[in-house]
Amino acid sequence: MKVKRLHLQNYGRFEDLKIDFAPTSEKAGNVTVIVGNNGAGKSQILQALATSLSWFVGSLKTGETIGSKIDLHSIKNEKNEASIKVIMDCAKDNEPDNSKSQLSCVQWQLSEVRDGRVRQLGNNFSQLSALVKRYRNKLTHVEKLSLPLFVFYPVERTILQYVEADIVSHGHDQLKGYYESLGGASIDFSNFLSWFRNAEDIENEVNVSRNLNTIQHLNASSEERRSQLESEISQIKKSIELEIDINERVKLSESVVRKYEEIIDAINLESQNITLALNLHTQNLSFISAKDAIKYFTDFKNIRIRRQGTPTMIVEKDGEELDVNQLSQGEKSLFALVGDIARRLALLNPSLDNPLEGEGVVMIDEVDLHLHPKWQHDLIDKLVATFPNVQFILTTHSPHVISDRNDILLYSLDDGELTEMPNIYGEDANTVLTKIFGVDIRDSKVEEQFTVIRRAISKHDYVTAETRITELAEKLPSDHLELLKCRLLLAQARLVNSNTDEFNHAKD
Repeated sequence: MKVKRLHLQNYGRFEDLKIDFAPTSEKAGNVTVIVGNNGAGKSQILQALATSLSWFVGSLKTGETIGSKIDLHSIKNEKNEASIKVIMDCAKDNEPDNSKSQLSCVQWQLSEVRDGRVRQLGNNFSQLSALVKRYRNKLTHVEKLSLPLFVFYPVERTILQYVEADIVSHGHDQLKGYYESLGGASIDFSNFLSWFRNAEDIENEVNVSRNLNTIQHLNASSEERRSQLESEISQIKKSIELEIDINERVKLSESVVRKYEEIIDAINLESQNITLALNLHTQNLSFISAKDAIKYFTDFKNIRIRRQGTPTMIVEKDGEELDVNQLSQGEKSLFALVGDIARRLALLNPSLDNPLEGEGVVMIDEVDLHLHPKWQHDLIDKLVATFPNVQFILTTHSPHVISDRNDILLYSLDDGELTEMPNIYGEDANTVLTKIFGVDIRDSKVEEQFTVIRRAISKHDYVTAETRITELAEKLPSDHLELLKCRLLLAQARLVNSNTDEFNHAKD
């Protein structure tokens, strides 16, 4: 399930905004990025979408049509009512049934009106209710049904306090994958640590390869016991046929019944052991996938829980063991983000061999926050590679993020107006800053001096050019690239002019 379109009316800064999300007919990827100045309304779009999706999650949990209301403060100034309408693309989703009544697109609308005013835009949840009903019916009858992930990570996600691993073991609850997923709160890193610790306990207690060997052994043992018992029963039956005394026949018949009961008890016990081993194996695959995702993003190794003293998570970085609380804010932020997505997908997709291949919608506000430009540069590539079926809707201020791929659907938001931007894949950071963010590549006063130098050279005013270069050289680093370019340009112009003068002199 993916978001196809969002329609906002009188919401925040927007009087009437419609925005489509990738994938579209032009953009096959699953990533939409919105850029714009602070206060342009980027966060409001994500918050509105999270509010709308909360009605699917709330209704799925309770069976009632319920979700987060539109905050009255989000109603546009001078307007009485705001509404949010979302259209979901369900065509490629793993729908709960294959009935012809299903729609490829499902939409719903919610609104909020100021006190004392008449509601005009209204609510419409009929298609949502039908969709949720199908999911709840399937959840009732199917033990392991994959559910779509919906989660919103606001800017405040980076407020992470000192964390420790919960020592209380929790049972598996699939719908915990939605816990506080759309409320806009910071990531509860302790939830991830608790889940990680429990998964690690399973890995420590039961080796996966041993589980698989156990399954094979149990199957072989079951067949061997069945063969032995059937042989004994066959002998008893022959004895019954040859026995004339009725009392002895009864005793032999009772012996046959007991042997059959032993077979049934043995098969039931072995079946339970096989099921347990398979479940542990499945949970361990989820755990391995989550650890692999974290290592892929961060290069941390040997991620584990230290149980001595206060339980906490330990990682290896450049050969040194570190408590996660000792990591930088950027490292901790990325660690928590990736870990939380992986944990939620693992909970919501118990039937998948690799739960990271689960579907869903992940919204991240200022995805580049606290990240070094080197990490920003391939961030979307890693998100797509790690979570290939997740639809990402992001905001950013980073030129490195949006020039990373050619299948990104990119929007620029300015004063409530949304503009789809052209492909900038492969452009350098300075070009992106100028074309997309409208930012000068350097200080305006310095750039003005460079402009004077370039004009002076073009007019053969080499004295002025040399003077301005000397003035700038006193303020800028000696290896300043643009300054070196101007020196080279001046030298080339003088050389060309000198050759021209010599040629004219020789001609005279």
